[in-house]
Amino acid sequence: MLSGAGDAAPPAGDDPGDPELVAWARGLGALQEAERLGSSRVGTEHLLLACLLDPVARRFAHDAGLDFTSVQRHLGRPVHAGIGARPGLLPGPDQMRLSDGAGRFLTALRDAADGDARVGDWVRPDRSTDPRARSLLRRRLLTLLLEDVTPGAARSLLDGLDVAPDVGSLVARLAEPDAPLAH
Repeated sequence: MLSGAGDAAPPAGDDPGDPELVAWARGLGALQEAERLGSSRVGTEHLLLACLLDPVARRFAHDAGLDFTSVQRHLGRPVHAGIGARPGLLPGPDQMRLSDGAGRFLTALRDAADGDARVGDWVRPDRSTDPRARSLLRRRLLTLLLEDVTPGAARSLLDGLDVAPDVGSLVARLAEPDAPLAH
């Protein structure tokens, strides 16, 4: 289990954090989810959304009662920005910050993946990612988020959903995705 402060965003002038962790957030899709929702920081709620972008994790989560659409609805509507939008509506990738909680989870994920040949150098210099490694890391991160009970945006979101997911079942399925379902 992880411990520490919640997801408070760092003060406006602070360094965004470890560039490698920001690259991991981008590679997992969390940075894009934060941008889509108009946030200038990546929080644990964006990590949760990014995890559910993985088709395997999404199916297992749905089977355990955690619905991707419900999570999206709970977080709110995306910010619509595009041609003709007011400049500065969405922060640029270099302006994104990691919340304390997101930094903790990404550090724990990186540390847990250290030495695993399946995910070595999965974020490439051109910012592309290895899709198999991304899928594996999203499932591992979802497990970390589900097992953690410390206060934070993802925990609040999970606690606020209408249906409490069967976390034990989901964590077991995420650990062994190819195992047959027990009925």
